[in-house]
Amino acid sequence: MTAALLLNCGGSVFAADDLKDALISGHLGLDARLRFEDVDQENKPKNAIATTLRARIGYETASYFGLSALAEFDIVQHLGPKRFNDTTNGLVDYPTIPDPDMATLNRLQIAYAARLAANPDAPPDLKITVGRQRIIFGDARFIGNAGWRQHEQTFDAVWLSDSSLPDLTLNYAYIEHVNRMFGPHSPVGSFNSNSHLFELIYGGLSPNLNLEGYAYLLDLHEAPTLSTATYGVRATGSFELGSQLKAQLNGAYAWQTDYARNPLPIELSYDLVEAGLQHDDVSVLVGREMLEGNGTIGFQTPLASPHLFQGWAEVFVTKPPDGLIDWYVKGSAGLPPLARIGKLTASLIYHDFAAEHVRTSLGSEWDASLESRLDEHISYGTAFAAYAGGGGLPDKNVFWLYAVYVR
Repeated sequence: MTAALLLNCGGSVFAADDLKDALISGHLGLDARLRFEDVDQENKPKNAIATTLRARIGYETASYFGLSALAEFDIVQHLGPKRFNDTTNGLVDYPTIPDPDMATLNRLQIAYAARLAANPDAPPDLKITVGRQRIIFGDARFIGNAGWRQHEQTFDAVWLSDSSLPDLTLNYAYIEHVNRMFGPHSPVGSFNSNSHLFELIYGGLSPNLNLEGYAYLLDLHEAPTLSTATYGVRATGSFELGSQLKAQLNGAYAWQTDYARNPLPIELSYDLVEAGLQHDDVSVLVGREMLEGNGTIGFQTPLASPHLFQGWAEVFVTKPPDGLIDWYVKGSAGLPPLARIGKLTASLIYHDFAAEHVRTSLGSEWDASLESRLDEHISYGTAFAAYAGGGGLPDKNVFWLYAVYVR
């Protein structure tokens, strides 16, 4: 039976014959990130400057009759003077850089993996994970780990993933607690929850076309106005055009209503349209994302990975009451590798923002980055976000310089 129950752990496949082998044949992981961040925000009297180091250390056992365990800790420490609002230190004259010092549990989980399909050579198609864990659904637009911050967002949850039927994957998660990126000592560091997540992914129409349907029922006790039921669909497709040219087409629609103890009546919609071209390491994508508002509250995504959407300056983490329309153009290019520098990737993004409910300009933003990967373990880079305010929102400029080591 053991040989039939396999788990991918740290990039290698294990089938432990006894408990001792499973415990000592696991993977010791280290994820270290050193980052300098500078924030200039128009409505704050002081600039924020933060140099922080994150060390994420964990150990994952090999599989024993399909069972494995993972324990992982985060240590975050600022270096030099603390000249930023980390959400716990009360330095409100500075812009917020939500990376407070901490030494805390990041993940602690038990996982079970088994094969339900008849094919003996197939990987596990049933996976159940219990405990504090990382959950990312789809492109992290609604459910993600907010991985840009030094301490990521995790969930005390039960997650079941079943891909035993051809071309079909079913995900279900029950979330009892949300451990937010702000850390355990922040007043906004967690949500008690009674939330249910459903996701269905179908890839049978074409090898390059995925269809997703989802229902996210969020009951967040500390944030009742963010307790919502969101039902949606998403399609992503890539198509070969010849001469190494590939087209990308994405579309999504969702409907959000009030849920659980939400005191506000909510009936709001969301839609996304994207089209892009890629040739070798060069790509361009044009898109429009709309999150409706009713004048009292906008379509919200409280468990998303916010840095990935509506600009790296993160002005619109909480969506405006009048909603948001985001037109954007994204371009990226891989540059030839250089000696002692590695393979370079350059990115440039432009956003034009407007309110949906009253059609007022909410400003614009330029984002740019240059990142190098020396090898499979080491990467480093720099990034910049320049938001030009509109609709009463202040200008905001952010600069990052960072280095990452992962093993």
